[in-house]
Amino acid sequence: MNHLMKYQNALNKVSEVTPLLVGETLNELKRNSEEFMQEVQEAQYIKVPLVGVFSAGKSSLLNVFTEKVGMLPVDTMPETAVAYELYYGLNESVELYRNGEKINSKPLADIKQLDTKPGDIAKVYCTSEPIKKLQERGIILVDMPGIGSGLERHDAAIFNYINSGTAFVLIVDAEQGSLRGSTMTFMEELSQYNMHPAILISKIDKKTDSEVKAIKEYIEYQLSKLGSTDSFVGTVCSVNNDLNGFTTYLESLNPEALVREKLNKKFRYIVNSVIEQINLRIQIKDKDIADVEGKIKQFEAEIANVKLELPVADGYADSPEKSTEDVLDSVRLALSNKATDIAQMIIDKENSETVKAAIVSIVRSAVILALEDESEQYSVALGAAVKESITELPTFEVNLDFMNDFSGVTESLGTLLTTALAKKIPVLAGLGTLIISLVVPLASKLLSWLFGKSNDEAVAEVRQKFISTAIQEIIDGIRPTILKITQDNQKHIQDKIQAELISKMEKVKDSLREKMEDANKSKSEVESEQQELKSALSHLNSIVSEL
Repeated sequence: MNHLMKYQNALNKVSEVTPLLVGETLNELKRNSEEFMQEVQEAQYIKVPLVGVFSAGKSSLLNVFTEKVGMLPVDTMPETAVAYELYYGLNESVELYRNGEKINSKPLADIKQLDTKPGDIAKVYCTSEPIKKLQERGIILVDMPGIGSGLERHDAAIFNYINSGTAFVLIVDAEQGSLRGSTMTFMEELSQYNMHPAILISKIDKKTDSEVKAIKEYIEYQLSKLGSTDSFVGTVCSVNNDLNGFTTYLESLNPEALVREKLNKKFRYIVNSVIEQINLRIQIKDKDIADVEGKIKQFEAEIANVKLELPVADGYADSPEKSTEDVLDSVRLALSNKATDIAQMIIDKENSETVKAAIVSIVRSAVILALEDESEQYSVALGAAVKESITELPTFEVNLDFMNDFSGVTESLGTLLTTALAKKIPVLAGLGTLIISLVVPLASKLLSWLFGKSNDEAVAEVRQKFISTAIQEIIDGIRPTILKITQDNQKHIQDKIQAELISKMEKVKDSLREKMEDANKSKSEVESEQQELKSALSHLNSIVSEL
């Protein structure tokens, strides 16, 4: 993949117009370009995590695929499980990362000696040709901790890759026969983030061909109920070295397209910001504006006011407390809708870790989606308030609609809430741990109510107890955390809109200053500058169209 070179070349073409840029536009372009190239660097690879219940066969599958049998720990103790990212390297080693920092490095042979904690990532470097070929295509495989590996550890790892993963592969043991319990809940969660993982049915040597066919068809039916009609469902068997399903899926991935869609949107925003300013300057050069100096002073005064406090009209936006209750209502509804499924999982005596994982997945998904909705509403309300407040700014028959446009801010919110939550709002990363602490006693408590009940009676009773008692305990337990998240999120939106508004106002002021300087220039000089700006517009538009 050559994203780095491609976008660096594109930015180099954009930089050709920098001699024509002034003030805030020039500073903004520099800041945005640096941030963007950092994003490009981080998008060098797409991550493909392999997930599933503990002992589903993920590590065995990867050991066969890499042609390095015994490389990855198989059937490790739950407390030692960690996410392993697989890279090609001539020096076979493993590096342990915690919170983005490398804390340890060992020869690959000592991989089992790593001292890991929940959320850690181990980067494995090996001389595997299949891994080399994938890496050259821009794909990095990740062996995830199993759901049975201890919920805190699994949840932390999953959260990392909801942020950075592009495609998930779910491994299902053929002996399960279907997507069960927490697995189905996790699939539902990923589908709400517009991620539809591939399903690989493992250990098919333990079933007949007709049984495998029936299992595959039933899983496809389950996926259709989630609204996924094109998800890949294949089969693998490490014992027989049958990796056809896995390799077929990997070959179907288009890393270039997946990354391009994400990066092109950001690049267009950067270039359009420059185009916006050049258009404004051309417009102002064309106008006869009275008392330019006075209008500059008005803008300077307004910028100073905005720096002190963002103009917000009362009644436009929900308070953090009201927004928090809206989020909690979404969580309550999500848990209530899944109460029967949770009850059935308990009746079926599924592993307590999988029950807790299902509840955490339901809550996390509901929180993220509700926060996204609340954030959009808040940003729209705040934008409307700002729009109303700037009606008193000096006008001079120039189109200033861009002053009301905060699409870049709204766009960044989606990134904030769906791909960078753990980094931007650190408190949310601990939400799973909090939920876990509330859920831990649930399974045993609910099971204690079941003695002597028929299956239907048991499901109904557990469901009712879950709704009347457990859900409220969870809601009350997470309320302070959700309030803190909401407060931080609203502050983030305020800061973003404030910074965006100040930047736009500075650009208008820069253009007015240029208008003052034009008074000392000849008509031909001004016309020549206008032509240069129009040529720059054409140049920038051509760059965008080439993406």
